[in-house]
Amino acid sequence: MHGAAGCRRARLMALRPDRSFPWQRQAPVYGTAFFTGNLFPMSHVVMPLWALDLGASPIMVGILVASRQVLPVLLSIHGGVLLDRFGPRNVIMLFGVVGTVATVLFPVLPFLWAAILLQMIVGFSEATSWIGAQAAVGKTLEGRAVYAGRMTAAARVGGFLGPWLVGVAWVHWGALGGFLFFACWSMGGVVASSFLPRMTDTTAAPQPGRGSDIMPRVSDYRETLRMLALTAIALVIAATFLRQTASGIQASFYAVWLREIGLTADKIGLLVGIGNVVSALTALSIGPLTRRIADYWLLIAAVAAAIIGITVTPLIEGFVLLAVAMGVRGAGQGLNLPLMMSIAARTVAPRLLGRVTALRISFNRLGNVIFPIAMGGLAELIGLANAFYAIGGAGVLLLCVLSLWVLRTQDRLGGR
Repeated sequence: MHGAAGCRRARLMALRPDRSFPWQRQAPVYGTAFFTGNLFPMSHVVMPLWALDLGASPIMVGILVASRQVLPVLLSIHGGVLLDRFGPRNVIMLFGVVGTVATVLFPVLPFLWAAILLQMIVGFSEATSWIGAQAAVGKTLEGRAVYAGRMTAAARVGGFLGPWLVGVAWVHWGALGGFLFFACWSMGGVVASSFLPRMTDTTAAPQPGRGSDIMPRVSDYRETLRMLALTAIALVIAATFLRQTASGIQASFYAVWLREIGLTADKIGLLVGIGNVVSALTALSIGPLTRRIADYWLLIAAVAAAIIGITVTPLIEGFVLLAVAMGVRGAGQGLNLPLMMSIAARTVAPRLLGRVTALRISFNRLGNVIFPIAMGGLAELIGLANAFYAIGGAGVLLLCVLSLWVLRTQDRLGGR
């Protein structure tokens, strides 16, 4: 049923000229993405450094980083259901406040066990807010590639400033300054989301006061997981998981490697930020590119670039070359996110956009549980540099397998 409705929606969107939305409707979506879309890359700077300050071993660094994804893996689908049920505005504001408070507690509780627990709370809050920002594109801006690209660009511009500035705060004011800046940035997402529409023309009205509306239901999970039977959604989920081979490296041992070769936190943050600037620029080109290249092939190429750009890090010396490699990764990231959003939006009905986004985030974060821990174990067995090559190489190999599957099923993927 979801597939038929999605196909009808895709045909209607293809036949109808692009509809323009006023900037008053667009701006809150982009503002929310600016703050909520880069909390995860900001954690790539502070969490490995915090783990080192706590004296963590390589495997414990991987566990600490991966713990951020435990609740998103288990509960992201429920978060998507809440977004569909209560609207992005209410959900983002609530979880944004929870995440902000938890972030402030890191330097107050300088223990590894506390960091793991707080990571779990902050991870779910951040993931749900980011799902909400993406769902808002579909619910208020019809999920069109051009708006998804602009939303991604806004997130990536914030992704340049956020990691760099949190690194600067860490260098000048230590862990306390870094985490306080992180918390202030998180609160910015709460403020921006308060300007989102309370309800959209594609969102069912919430029914406050019913406790069952906020509790997980087996039927919600069953309905969401059933969407994996749709070819286009299966492609999006597979691409989501494979791109995490690179994100898992960046989230865990990228900063550790750079610190070992002598880079300070502000320079590490600047490198992550450079990747996000390139990502922002390439995201704006998504509209013209999808008119020339089938979006599913463009998605495969973008994920490949994102993986290769981070995998080659140990082969590179010098800040400039590291920045070029991060730029390659940023270009891939700038394209693959709006492509996944637009492919999903044309496949399912608007009332399911929160769920399908959450399904993608669940597999996204599952990869970010598996790969940092795997890389930590490999780093202890074969060395950190070889762990980069092993994880990244596995991602590229599996992407080749996915390409063969796309070649056989492209007639069922829709789009151009």
